[in-house]
Amino acid sequence: MITRHHVALTILCTLILCNALVPSDPILILVICTGACTGAILPDIQMKKPKGFRTRTVAWMISRFTSIVVTPLLCRLYYTLMRRACDPWDKRLTHSIAGVLFLWTILAAFLLVPVFMITGGIVLYLPVAFLCGVMSGMVLHLIGDMCTRKGITPLFPFSAGTVSGSIRPCDVTDRRIAQFHFYHYSVAGIILGFQYLGSRQGIVSVPLSLFGIGSCLAMMIWSSEISISRECTGDPPGEMSPVLSDPFVIQWKAGHPSPRLMMGVYYFNKNEQ
Repeated sequence: MITRHHVALTILCTLILCNALVPSDPILILVICTGACTGAILPDIQMKKPKGFRTRTVAWMISRFTSIVVTPLLCRLYYTLMRRACDPWDKRLTHSIAGVLFLWTILAAFLLVPVFMITGGIVLYLPVAFLCGVMSGMVLHLIGDMCTRKGITPLFPFSAGTVSGSIRPCDVTDRRIAQFHFYHYSVAGIILGFQYLGSRQGIVSVPLSLFGIGSCLAMMIWSSEISISRECTGDPPGEMSPVLSDPFVIQWKAGHPSPRLMMGVYYFNKNEQ
């Protein structure tokens, strides 16, 4: 998705989540939302620098932390452990579970170590809240990109499997992203309205907020016609081989009356039998 889509949807989901966790602490909510916006931007290492100074320039500067510091370290780690060379500008590095965890760990080290050394751990609750927001933003970023045609590779580099949807973020005729915004705004407005009007305070707000954010994410996934494909490494490109490059494919789409599993067929070279 486009950066503004990521940030807007992340803020709305984070506000719903904060309503359940810290409803009466506006400073903590602000810190968590700031962290969530940062996390929604960090994985996009291929963001282009805008011409002149614009709002998106701030997002580009945030993403430079990932491209300059994190991905080179991650590539070195993969090469050391797996002897696998990776391109530091490969988007799959930061659109995977391992990449997100590594990115969060490096950011936590950069943030918590100086704060702990300076303050002795007295005011760690704000950096920790910021980091919780960052993790929330990165997870929501992956879910958002999972709904697009390009999708994500959640197990990269251990597997080339992709999870993708049918949304094209730059296609103005596709109204589903606008529907996502409307639904998120509606749910957030209803839940926050109940909270601040005092009619749904206390323990009741927790399941209500969790149901709200769950329904938002479920609606996104259902409307995007998610498909999951699992690929295995085959023969080098350019060589003809009877071995199928996609031996196992699972597809699920929202329009079906029930989930369907489509299994590929294995083909073997008769000469090798």
